[in-house]
Amino acid sequence: MIRGDRRQRHLKILELIATHAIGTQEELADALAREGWTVTQSSVSRDIAALKLVKLAGVYTRPSVTRAPRRDADEQRIVEGVLSFSPAGDSLIVLHTPPGEANRVGVALDRLAWAEVLGNISGDDTIFVATTDRTAQRRVVRRLSGLVDHH
Repeated sequence: MIRGDRRQRHLKILELIATHAIGTQEELADALAREGWTVTQSSVSRDIAALKLVKLAGVYTRPSVTRAPRRDADEQRIVEGVLSFSPAGDSLIVLHTPPGEANRVGVALDRLAWAEVLGNISGDDTIFVATTDRTAQRRVVRRLSGLVDHH
């Protein structure tokens, strides 16, 4: 199976490093190939840089948050858990998280109780956020942009 979608590949890389001790680009490329991805070592190198992966005890891992934690734990969960987001239609926003993180981020969004958000549906690594209208959608996208600097 040949897959080329970068976001999906990044999510797979995050899943692989979370579940396997991967210490080299070659090991990561081999693990991706076993999962059906066609990659080169240079594309894996770019993926590692884009995801800002670090080596800890000889294996790749997600970096710890380097800036000071926010006072609000729910905002911090969004800072740490959201990989990307984009508007969809007039009143939806789709957020992507590492595998297994969507529910925690969805709960954090609920607790923030932003007036523009009607609710969200969280899966494993994707969240659909429903807003009241297009203006509210833009407002929430701005708020998310302020929290998530790697959008």
